[in-house]
Amino acid sequence: MGPDTVVAWQRLRRRGQALGFDLTIASGFRSYARQRMIWDAKAAGNRIVVDGKGRPLQRASMSDGEWIDAIMRFSALPGTSRHHWGSDLDVYDAAAIDDGYRLRLEPDEYTGDGPFAALSDWLGDCISRDDAEGFFRPYAEDQGGVAPEPWHVSHRDTAQGFSPAVSAELLVPLWRGDPQWPETSPLALGESVIDRVAELWGRFVNLGC
Repeated sequence: MGPDTVVAWQRLRRRGQALGFDLTIASGFRSYARQRMIWDAKAAGNRIVVDGKGRPLQRASMSDGEWIDAIMRFSALPGTSRHHWGSDLDVYDAAAIDDGYRLRLEPDEYTGDGPFAALSDWLGDCISRDDAEGFFRPYAEDQGGVAPEPWHVSHRDTAQGFSPAVSAELLVPLWRGDPQWPETSPLALGESVIDRVAELWGRFVNLGC
Protein backbone atom coordinates (compact mmCIF):
# COMPACT_ATOMS: atom_id res chain seq x y z
CA MET A 1 0.00 0.00 0.00
CA GLY A 2 1.03 3.58 -0.53
CA PRO A 3 1.94 5.43 2.69
CA ASP A 4 -1.14 7.67 2.64
CA THR A 5 -3.33 4.64 2.02
CA VAL A 6 -1.78 2.89 5.01
CA VAL A 7 -2.50 5.81 7.34
CA ALA A 8 -6.08 6.16 6.11
CA TRP A 9 -6.65 2.39 6.35
CA GLN A 10 -5.41 2.31 9.93
CA ARG A 11 -7.81 5.10 10.88
CA LEU A 12 -10.73 3.39 9.17
CA ARG A 13 -9.85 0.08 10.78
CA ARG A 14 -9.76 1.61 14.27
CA ARG A 15 -13.18 3.13 13.72
CA GLY A 16 -14.50 -0.23 12.61
CA GLN A 17 -13.00 -1.96 15.64
CA ALA A 18 -14.90 0.41 17.92
CA LEU A 19 -18.10 -0.94 16.34
CA GLY A 20 -17.10 -4.58 16.56
CA PHE A 21 -15.76 -5.03 13.03
CA ASP A 22 -12.38 -6.57 12.27
CA LEU A 23 -11.59 -4.96 8.92
CA THR A 24 -9.15 -7.25 7.17
CA ILE A 25 -7.46 -7.02 3.78
CA ALA A 26 -8.08 -9.94 1.44
CA SER A 27 -6.10 -8.40 -1.42
CA GLY A 28 -4.05 -5.22 -1.63
CA PHE A 29 -1.24 -4.42 -4.03
CA ARG A 30 -1.08 -6.69 -7.06
CA SER A 31 1.79 -6.55 -9.52
CA TYR A 32 1.47 -6.53 -13.30
CA ALA A 33 3.03 -10.00 -13.35
CA ARG A 34 0.45 -11.35 -10.90
CA GLN A 35 -2.45 -9.82 -12.85
CA ARG A 36 -0.95 -11.22 -16.05
CA MET A 37 -0.82 -14.70 -14.52
CA ILE A 38 -4.51 -14.47 -13.54
CA TRP A 39 -5.47 -13.22 -16.99
CA ASP A 40 -3.51 -15.83 -18.92
CA ALA A 41 -4.89 -18.67 -16.80
CA LYS A 42 -8.47 -17.52 -17.36
CA ALA A 43 -7.89 -16.87 -21.05
CA ALA A 44 -6.58 -20.41 -21.49
CA GLY A 45 -9.50 -21.91 -19.57
CA ASN A 46 -7.19 -23.08 -16.79
CA ARG A 47 -8.89 -20.94 -14.14
CA ILE A 48 -12.62 -20.74 -13.58
CA VAL A 49 -14.53 -17.97 -15.34
CA VAL A 50 -18.10 -17.44 -14.15
CA ASP A 51 -21.25 -15.76 -15.38
CA GLY A 52 -23.23 -13.11 -13.52
CA LYS A 53 -24.77 -15.74 -11.24
CA GLY A 54 -21.46 -17.35 -10.31
CA ARG A 55 -21.90 -20.34 -12.61
CA PRO A 56 -18.77 -21.66 -14.36
CA LEU A 57 -18.60 -21.01 -18.08
CA GLN A 58 -17.16 -23.36 -20.70
CA ARG A 59 -14.42 -21.96 -22.92
CA ALA A 60 -15.22 -24.28 -25.81
CA SER A 61 -18.75 -22.93 -26.12
CA MET A 62 -17.75 -19.27 -26.42
CA SER A 63 -16.02 -17.12 -29.03
CA ASP A 64 -12.83 -15.25 -28.17
CA GLY A 65 -14.81 -12.03 -27.85
CA GLU A 66 -17.40 -13.55 -25.55
CA TRP A 67 -14.68 -15.10 -23.42
CA ILE A 68 -12.82 -11.81 -23.09
CA ASP A 69 -16.02 -10.06 -22.02
CA ALA A 70 -16.70 -12.76 -19.43
CA ILE A 71 -13.18 -12.50 -18.00
CA MET A 72 -13.28 -8.72 -17.82
CA ARG A 73 -16.54 -8.76 -15.92
CA PHE A 74 -14.53 -9.88 -12.89
CA SER A 75 -10.81 -9.54 -13.76
CA ALA A 76 -8.89 -6.58 -15.14
CA LEU A 77 -6.51 -6.61 -18.05
CA PRO A 78 -2.94 -6.53 -16.75
CA GLY A 79 -1.82 -2.95 -16.38
CA THR A 80 -5.37 -1.66 -15.86
CA SER A 81 -6.08 -3.11 -12.42
CA ARG A 82 -6.49 -0.48 -9.73
CA HIS A 83 -4.69 -2.89 -7.42
CA HIS A 84 -1.44 -1.94 -9.19
CA TRP A 85 -1.51 1.50 -7.58
CA GLY A 86 -1.21 0.77 -3.86
CA SER A 87 -4.52 2.59 -3.35
CA ASP A 88 -7.09 -0.19 -3.64
CA LEU A 89 -8.08 -2.94 -1.22
CA ASP A 90 -10.50 -5.86 -1.10
CA VAL A 91 -11.77 -6.01 2.48
CA TYR A 92 -13.93 -8.16 4.72
CA ASP A 93 -14.92 -8.53 8.38
CA ALA A 94 -12.85 -11.27 9.98
CA ALA A 95 -14.93 -11.00 13.17
CA ALA A 96 -18.01 -12.22 11.28
CA ILE A 97 -16.63 -15.61 10.22
CA ASP A 98 -15.06 -18.72 11.69
CA ASP A 99 -11.46 -19.70 11.04
CA GLY A 100 -12.52 -22.34 8.53
CA TYR A 101 -14.63 -20.00 6.41
CA ARG A 102 -13.65 -19.91 2.74
CA LEU A 103 -13.72 -16.32 1.58
CA ARG A 104 -15.20 -15.94 -1.92
CA LEU A 105 -15.50 -12.16 -2.38
CA GLU A 106 -18.91 -12.45 -3.96
CA PRO A 107 -21.87 -10.04 -3.63
CA ASP A 108 -24.07 -12.41 -1.60
CA GLU A 109 -21.49 -12.26 1.22
CA TYR A 110 -22.00 -8.49 1.48
CA THR A 111 -25.78 -8.24 1.23
CA GLY A 112 -28.87 -9.62 2.96
CA ASP A 113 -27.90 -12.34 5.42
CA GLY A 114 -24.30 -12.49 4.20
CA PRO A 115 -21.59 -12.45 6.89
CA PHE A 116 -20.21 -9.09 5.76
CA ALA A 117 -23.51 -7.30 5.16
CA ALA A 118 -23.21 -5.21 8.33
CA LEU A 119 -19.69 -4.12 7.42
CA SER A 120 -20.82 -3.32 3.89
CA ASP A 121 -23.71 -1.20 5.16
CA TRP A 122 -21.42 0.70 7.51
CA LEU A 123 -18.85 1.34 4.79
CA GLY A 124 -21.57 2.43 2.40
CA ASP A 125 -22.95 4.87 4.95
CA CYS A 126 -19.50 6.32 5.66
CA ILE A 127 -18.76 6.69 1.96
CA SER A 128 -22.11 8.34 1.26
CA ARG A 129 -21.26 10.98 3.88
CA ASP A 130 -17.70 11.36 2.56
CA ASP A 131 -16.58 10.15 5.97
CA ALA A 132 -14.59 7.02 5.08
CA GLU A 133 -11.08 8.40 5.59
CA GLY A 134 -10.76 9.15 1.90
CA PHE A 135 -11.92 5.75 0.65
CA PHE A 136 -14.68 5.18 -1.91
CA ARG A 137 -16.08 2.27 -3.91
CA PRO A 138 -15.03 2.44 -7.58
CA TYR A 139 -17.31 -0.47 -8.49
CA ALA A 140 -20.38 0.38 -6.45
CA GLU A 141 -22.85 0.04 -9.33
CA ASP A 142 -23.26 -2.16 -12.37
CA GLN A 143 -22.77 0.06 -15.41
CA GLY A 144 -22.54 -2.78 -17.90
CA GLY A 145 -18.85 -3.43 -17.49
CA VAL A 146 -17.17 -4.64 -14.32
CA ALA A 147 -19.54 -6.35 -11.90
CA PRO A 148 -20.29 -4.54 -8.62
CA GLU A 149 -17.64 -5.18 -5.97
CA PRO A 150 -18.87 -4.08 -2.52
CA TRP A 151 -15.62 -5.39 -1.00
CA HIS A 152 -13.42 -3.11 -3.14
CA VAL A 153 -12.42 0.26 -1.69
CA SER A 154 -10.01 2.81 -3.12
CA HIS A 155 -8.09 5.62 -1.43
CA ARG A 156 -8.97 8.56 -3.63
CA ASP A 157 -5.92 10.78 -3.11
CA THR A 158 -3.49 7.94 -3.78
CA ALA A 159 -5.40 6.71 -6.82
CA GLN A 160 -5.47 10.20 -8.31
CA GLY A 161 -1.69 10.13 -8.48
CA PHE A 162 -1.66 7.06 -10.71
CA SER A 163 -4.78 7.02 -12.87
CA PRO A 164 -3.61 9.72 -15.34
CA ALA A 165 -0.56 7.61 -16.24
CA VAL A 166 -2.58 4.59 -17.42
CA SER A 167 -3.30 4.43 -21.14
CA ALA A 168 -3.94 1.89 -23.86
CA GLU A 169 -1.08 3.41 -25.85
CA LEU A 170 1.32 2.46 -23.07
CA LEU A 171 -0.05 -1.03 -22.54
CA VAL A 172 -0.62 -2.31 -26.08
CA PRO A 173 3.14 -2.86 -26.68
CA LEU A 174 3.31 -4.87 -23.46
CA TRP A 175 0.34 -6.99 -24.49
CA ARG A 176 1.94 -7.60 -27.90
CA GLY A 177 5.22 -8.71 -26.34
CA ASP A 178 7.10 -5.89 -28.05
CA PRO A 179 10.89 -6.56 -28.24
CA GLN A 180 11.55 -3.29 -26.39
CA TRP A 181 10.07 -5.08 -23.37
CA PRO A 182 12.31 -8.19 -23.34
CA GLU A 183 10.75 -9.73 -20.25
CA THR A 184 7.27 -9.83 -21.73
CA SER A 185 5.55 -12.25 -24.06
CA PRO A 186 2.29 -11.79 -25.98
CA LEU A 187 -0.79 -11.63 -23.78
CA ALA A 188 -3.18 -14.55 -24.09
CA LEU A 189 -5.96 -13.43 -26.47
CA GLY A 190 -3.93 -10.26 -26.81
CA GLU A 191 -4.64 -9.56 -30.48
CA SER A 192 -8.36 -10.01 -29.92
CA VAL A 193 -8.13 -7.55 -27.02
CA ILE A 194 -6.11 -5.05 -29.06
CA ASP A 195 -8.56 -5.22 -31.98
CA ARG A 196 -11.31 -4.05 -29.58
CA VAL A 197 -9.21 -2.00 -27.20
CA ALA A 198 -11.23 1.23 -27.48
CA GLU A 199 -14.51 -0.58 -26.81
CA LEU A 200 -13.13 -2.68 -23.96
CA TRP A 201 -11.41 0.32 -22.39
CA GLY A 202 -14.64 2.28 -22.39
CA ARG A 203 -16.66 -0.56 -20.85
CA PHE A 204 -14.30 -2.15 -18.37
CA VAL A 205 -11.40 0.15 -17.42
CA ASN A 206 -12.31 2.38 -14.50
CA LEU A 207 -9.69 5.02 -13.77
CA GLY A 208 -12.15 7.35 -12.05
CA CYS A 209 -11.27 8.90 -8.72
